[in-house]
Amino acid sequence: MASRGFQEAQRRCVIAARNGSSKLDLSNLGLTDLPREIRTCTHVQTLILISNSLSELPLELCELTTLKTLELGRNPISTIPQEIQQLARLERLDIWQTRIAKLPPFLTQFESLQELVIGGIYLENIDVLQELRHLHSLFVWRLGKNAIIPALNQHPLLTRLQLGSVGLTEVPTWVFNLEKLRLLSVPQNQIGSISANIRALIKLEKLDVSTNPLHDLPVELGTLSALETLDVVNCPLTRIPPEIVSRGGMAVYAYLHDQYLNGTYQWVSKLLVVGEGGVGKTSLLRRLRGEEYDPSESTTHGIAIEPLEASHPQQTSVRMQLKTWDFGGQQIYHATHQFFLTNRSLILLVWNARLGHEQGRLYYWLDTIRARAPQSPVLLVATHVDERSADLPLTDLRARYPQIVAQYVVSNKTKDGIEPLREAIRTEAAQLPLMGERWPQTWLDAADTIRALVKEQTHITPQKLWSVMRQNGVLESRHQLLAGWLHELGDVLFFQDNPELEGVVLLDPHWATEAISRVLELRDVIEQRGVFTRAAMNEVWADIDPHLRDYLLRLMEQFDLSYRTDDNRDLSIVVERLSHDAPPDMAERFEARLAQREVRMRFQIDGTLPAGIPTWFIARSHRFTTRTHFRRGALFADGPLEKHLAVVQASPESRTLDLAVRGPAPYAFFTLLRDGLELTLARFPGLPVTRFIPCPGHAGMPCHHEFKLEYLEKRLEKKKSYDIECPEAAAGDVGDPMVDVRELLFGLTSSTMDDVHRKVEEMVENDRAQQEAIQSLAAVLQRNFYQLFRAMQRHEETHCPSLFVLRPEGEKSWTQHVLGQSVDLHLVCEQPGEAHLTNESGRYKTKIEADWLGAIAPYLKQMLSILKAAAPLVSATAGYAAKPVFDAMFSSEDLALMGALADKLPTIALESDTLSLASRYGDESFERVEGATLRQLRNLLDKLDPQHKWGGLQKVLTMEGDYLWLCEKHAAKHRM
Repeated sequence: MASRGFQEAQRRCVIAARNGSSKLDLSNLGLTDLPREIRTCTHVQTLILISNSLSELPLELCELTTLKTLELGRNPISTIPQEIQQLARLERLDIWQTRIAKLPPFLTQFESLQELVIGGIYLENIDVLQELRHLHSLFVWRLGKNAIIPALNQHPLLTRLQLGSVGLTEVPTWVFNLEKLRLLSVPQNQIGSISANIRALIKLEKLDVSTNPLHDLPVELGTLSALETLDVVNCPLTRIPPEIVSRGGMAVYAYLHDQYLNGTYQWVSKLLVVGEGGVGKTSLLRRLRGEEYDPSESTTHGIAIEPLEASHPQQTSVRMQLKTWDFGGQQIYHATHQFFLTNRSLILLVWNARLGHEQGRLYYWLDTIRARAPQSPVLLVATHVDERSADLPLTDLRARYPQIVAQYVVSNKTKDGIEPLREAIRTEAAQLPLMGERWPQTWLDAADTIRALVKEQTHITPQKLWSVMRQNGVLESRHQLLAGWLHELGDVLFFQDNPELEGVVLLDPHWATEAISRVLELRDVIEQRGVFTRAAMNEVWADIDPHLRDYLLRLMEQFDLSYRTDDNRDLSIVVERLSHDAPPDMAERFEARLAQREVRMRFQIDGTLPAGIPTWFIARSHRFTTRTHFRRGALFADGPLEKHLAVVQASPESRTLDLAVRGPAPYAFFTLLRDGLELTLARFPGLPVTRFIPCPGHAGMPCHHEFKLEYLEKRLEKKKSYDIECPEAAAGDVGDPMVDVRELLFGLTSSTMDDVHRKVEEMVENDRAQQEAIQSLAAVLQRNFYQLFRAMQRHEETHCPSLFVLRPEGEKSWTQHVLGQSVDLHLVCEQPGEAHLTNESGRYKTKIEADWLGAIAPYLKQMLSILKAAAPLVSATAGYAAKPVFDAMFSSEDLALMGALADKLPTIALESDTLSLASRYGDESFERVEGATLRQLRNLLDKLDPQHKWGGLQKVLTMEGDYLWLCEKHAAKHRM
């Protein structure tokens, strides 16, 4: 009896023959042979057979002489028969990931063959490519170990070339001879540099160099005036300012373009001086600047920023400018200072030899540097060596902290050792990533003008900033980019995405840190365990303009140093001054929920627990506060009814951080808090963190064993067995020691989202009363969805609303070919768990075009799962509430239509020239696919809504680090 897949293939062949169809899609049907009916499909020009089980090419299809496109990818076919030469009109051939080991010579007989898709794990001999000089497009993705790509410089028609994951260490020189090339894609190789000869590709529109060990790009790339897309995802690019890289590929292109036109060398960097209070950091800097020693030097409060000039060790005519940041050593300032401990800097870690390295807390400072600035070189400096020699386990320290370059011993009093240290600073500073970088002259002129303004004023307006840039020749399209660059370098403080801070450009960050330090030292705040009233604010900042006082308060909130209370907006809590002791009722209130469902995770830190953990998180999550908190932890609730309680608690002694949530449906609240906690930890890029999940117990008995989250995720990915043995239970006698990995990770990782979705559907079908649990799991699904492309959302070029409903205009179904069909595109508010349609201004009429529909192909099903998760809330709510939760909800009919469109995508997407081979087959990372997807969506929405009204949706940066597009009601919740 024929399989269902074979029967479906027969049915499609009959329909195609009857209708005279030009396209026949028989992909993903598990076919081992083709039905005889295919011979009757005499009008078919495109035949899609990808992802079947064909071991040989059925000769029946060779009778389809009208064929122009033949898709055979992901089939175990080992040879291409001679009979295929009958397909004289063949223009496109896809044999990717087959078992074909050698391209047959007779392929050269196909004079009409314009596009070839090859690669996979078997193909090695591809010399025939040299003879296929009529090719327009060539896609190669993974080859055998011994495969060598031949030179194709004699292919004058080649416009699209992809060489992905083929072991390239450079872009082949012959590529630069392909003058008509419009697309060049070389992702997932080992390319360390790109030749300046790339300037020869004057027609290049898209360049993909992602996932290569590229540290720099040639400025000549900036001459490619036709370039529309540059993909540099997962490239280190240390020689380009990360402030530029973080804004996306086209920001990098703009930077290189400006460099090429008027670039000049910049010899400026940062020298950070850290260590405990009183060790002589300020005196050391005075000596390095050639100033006299002052035994009565006052203690630094906050941060002191001064210049230090040094000659270049090799280029004698060059003077390097080091901006020295002298960090006050008192512990209360540590949480503030860590915002300025950044990579691309040289760090001096100073300790007092007279007091010893233990009192200098070198391990604490080295852990902090490793966490915040893991790529910065460190010079250890022992002071007071005129009183005692520097005794230090340097070998052990360098083994544990490879950032340590060397140790130097000095006496600030006698100047002994100052000159060798100065020489070391010159040597190391010259090697910093951005020292001597060629930067656009217009940018440098504008930056110098802006830096000079600080002599006259502490702040300016954004309008003044833009005016200075225009006067110095900076293009208007570069203004926000340069402003972000100056902000990240610490020259200014300008939070362009924060509505409460965007009206002020602070020219002197030191002035702000000094003003904030006054609050941390304020006796009233200390005695009141962190309570900071408006009266106290007006007193401590009496010398500051009233409007700037509010700015500084909001700045403290931006840095997660304080938060305003909901019941009294004139009252703030300074988290660094919370009590050191836990509230007596904190544990009791949480333990009272012992019988409820619990989700828990432990974070183990390898090294010192950094300052700011968990106080930054407490401030960031203040909207869930129960007023039960202390310096090391807090009790949170998900609303005034406190249906769910959460505890976060740090233990510096054991170097752990625990997060636990209890309640009837704890997954959404746990996911929300974990996102915020992970965002806090992400501020320490070099911090080693191991995550653990507790064993749920056995036969009703508790268990103290904890599983490594990473190990569980790998076990789930293999899918060989979902059971894992608990070693503690196996060693005892408590019943079955096996635990289901899916239950351990349910709702916690992307790999369990299918389980979550099935659970939601099951709950909706069987028990509509479980509205709260359904909403909780729906929120988990949606949060996971946003996490998948969070990195791409940070790029301005891609950022736009990302949830929408797509329905045929005035119709109940899609047309056969879909492309060109009129549709309604209706934007959706992205509040997790409460997604709903916008007002009518977010509803647009357009037609389906191949480029943007092809781009959203890998995205549509993910989005549909989110909408499905939110949709049951309507039906679940309707029977139990007086009115629906939202006035504008998408319907089940909308979702059915979206699902039908998603089912058609494998066929439709193949008509799009915008899809790369990898995105068709799912071998590109989701993040990279999302970059192209969101760019296409942004382009479409820009055309439909040039004024960016977008249905009243507002871009909101949540406390958990997500950019969401929300309606006014939901946006207001995140501003509390």
